[in-house]
This record gives sequence, structure tokens and C-alpha cells, in this order.
Amino acid sequence: MPAKSAKKVCFFLTPIGEPNSPERRRSDNIQKYILNEVLAGKFKVVRADELPHPGSITHQIIKLLFDADLIIADLTGGNPNVVYELAIRHAFNKISIHLIDKAEKIPFDLKDERTIEFNLQDPPSIEDCKKQLTKFVKAMSREKFEYNSPVFRVLGVAAAAEEEREEFLETMAGQIESIASDVSSIETDLGTLGIDGLDDVEKATDLSCKDLYDVKLDIRKILERLR
Repeated sequence: MPAKSAKKVCFFLTPIGEPNSPERRRSDNIQKYILNEVLAGKFKVVRADELPHPGSITHQIIKLLFDADLIIADLTGGNPNVVYELAIRHAFNKISIHLIDKAEKIPFDLKDERTIEFNLQDPPSIEDCKKQLTKFVKAMSREKFEYNSPVFRVLGVAAAAEEEREEFLETMAGQIESIASDVSSIETDLGTLGIDGLDDVEKATDLSCKDLYDVKLDIRKILERLR
């Protein structure tokens, strides 16, 4: 029976270099001895130089940056293509993992992001890298796993994917509707008790309900603009 193909895709962002160049050998070794071993059976690992389809390579890369279930980026050498592609992925607010050679400094703009540092010439360091990757991939499979890119953490809802924006705003609208319902229930309960000063309470609750309704409409308008 033929082996089942992996259902998910991991796009490996890495300096490619010319055949037999140090960059190409590093990329090949990371993919072969780290990524393929850790992600076997879970993800199909692809690189830009392995894309099979004819046509614009840039279009295919950008589509993969959006569609891929996971991005792993090797920041070693500060390759501009890798940094550019990683920035696009961050803008999509989708999961990415950063790698870098231990001898190098993490780029300033990414220093706050979790980055796996390792030495490809040191077997124990490679094993530690594989353990960290395995741990992250397992965390991804948990139901409550959440990932927020640095772009999303700054811009919030505006940087989220469309479905995330809609889910957030729908939740907010639902919560406001629930609060308005609770306020109305309180007003009804007070009326049955015959409490002095009820007119003032009714006016206050009416104003609260109106304010909540206006906020709900505002959220609906925001949702429409973001679609």
C-alpha cells in the first residue's frame, strides 16, 4: 500500500544560492536532517526552488505564504528575500517559526520573536533544534493554540485575516446584545418590586440600552468596511 501523502504544507523560507554553494548546502541539510525528520507524515516541506508549476515564481511564492499551514524561515545571513517573504507572512498573521545560526545575531526587528538558534555543525545542537520544533508543532495541534504575528499584536483586528476579523466583531456584537438583554431584565425586575425612584432607573436603563445599541451598530459598520 502506498504511503499517504502529508495533508499540510510547510513552506521553508531559506537562502537558495547556486548549486553546490554554501547557502544551497545549508538549506539542503536543514531540510533533510531537521525539517523532514520532525515533520514527516505531518507536513510536506517545500522550497521556492522546488515549485513545480510554470508561471510567475513571485505569484506562487505569495500564494504559498498565505496558503501554507506553516512557515519555517532560516534567518541566517540576513537574506533579503527571506526577510521580505517573512514580512508578508507576518502581515497575514499566520504561523511562522524562525531559525538562525548560533553564531549570528537575531535581526533587531525580530529580536522579540521566538527564534531557534542552533549550530548545523554540532549534532547535539541539531537534536535540540529538532526537539524545539517538535514541541512547537505539537502545540499547534492543540485546540486552544493561538498565534499572533508582531504585525497583528500592534495593529490588532485591522491586521487579522478576514475570518478572524468577522469572528471577533461578531463575538463583540453578541456580547453587547447579551448585556442589553440583561439591562432590560433588571429594569423589569425593578418594576415588579415597586421601588421608589423607578422613573429615574427606567430613564437610566433606557439610555444604557440605547448606548449599547449604538455601539452594536458601530461594530456592524466596522465589520462591513473590513469585508
